[in-house]
Amino acid sequence: MITKIIATIGPKSEAPEKLLALIEAGVDIIRVNFSHASYEQYKRVKALLDTFNKTSERKIKILLDLQGPRIRVGKMPGGGIILKDGETYNFTYSALPYKKGGAIPIDNADLRRDIKKNQPLYLCNGEIELIVKEVKGKIIRAEVIYGGLLSSHKGINVPHTNMKKGGLTPKDIKDLKFGLRAGVDYIGLSFVQTASDVFRLRRLIGKHKNVKIISKIERAIALKNIDRIIVASDVIMIARGDLGIETPIEELPIVQKNLIRHAHWHHTPAIIATQVMTSMIQNQSPTRAEVSDIANAILDGGDMVMLSDETAIGDHGLAAVKMLKKVIERTERYINRDCLVC
Repeated sequence: MITKIIATIGPKSEAPEKLLALIEAGVDIIRVNFSHASYEQYKRVKALLDTFNKTSERKIKILLDLQGPRIRVGKMPGGGIILKDGETYNFTYSALPYKKGGAIPIDNADLRRDIKKNQPLYLCNGEIELIVKEVKGKIIRAEVIYGGLLSSHKGINVPHTNMKKGGLTPKDIKDLKFGLRAGVDYIGLSFVQTASDVFRLRRLIGKHKNVKIISKIERAIALKNIDRIIVASDVIMIARGDLGIETPIEELPIVQKNLIRHAHWHHTPAIIATQVMTSMIQNQSPTRAEVSDIANAILDGGDMVMLSDETAIGDHGLAAVKMLKKVIERTERYINRDCLVC
């Protein structure tokens, strides 16, 4: 099997027997997501992989995925608040919880400096859409285009905004230093905007020449700099969750195809990630559409496929890995002209 499988570790898969079962089922790279993971969890996973690798011909790699400069709203009331179409709301940097009639708190002090009038602002994975009407002092004033329920700590996407302080955060640098000490094969760089973000990470990696950088393509602004980013990176990840918010959703399949093509122009592997088999978080089998999506990504030249919630918090992580392997193997046989209809 040429296409590699990446699996994310979480509460449902970190126990040694479950992790080993995923590896035996075909996982090649274990991802530890530092948006949620602890150093102790990482050490346990790394120790288990080291033990496995000593006695196996297969060598399983570990990916430390940095959280990156994710922007979130702050603490909201227990049930959240409803943002209504046509109404205008204020947003401001604050660690204090939301108070009725006040500004909605956000955790990024720089957004007010970077976002401009008439730029879009998305909340809750794109479910709520606003347009910025004014930036005055510490306040961002925005009108709701499509409203909905806003609860605590939901993500914010600003696809047309160049965040001048993007790239590595202080937390990322601390986590990176830990990973380099503990041992790591891949570092996932979140919310890449330009090749400069990648160069900065490479300088921090320094003497650890064997550590590879995976640049996660999540921001629309990264597409304007994509060839430079690809050349600076060892691998790119097509992270379709945030990318599908930052670009029009009908464009996403075309963007994915083009990213794979550009990656291959520069001899850089490409990972397909996010919602690969989301239905298997709860169900024993994937949808037909999910299977077709995986196969088409491989037919387009995708080099790796990554499972996220399917293995981290899903009820059927092992079944998801086994199914993914079956789809990969069958698609690769087709590529080699073993097909029912050619």
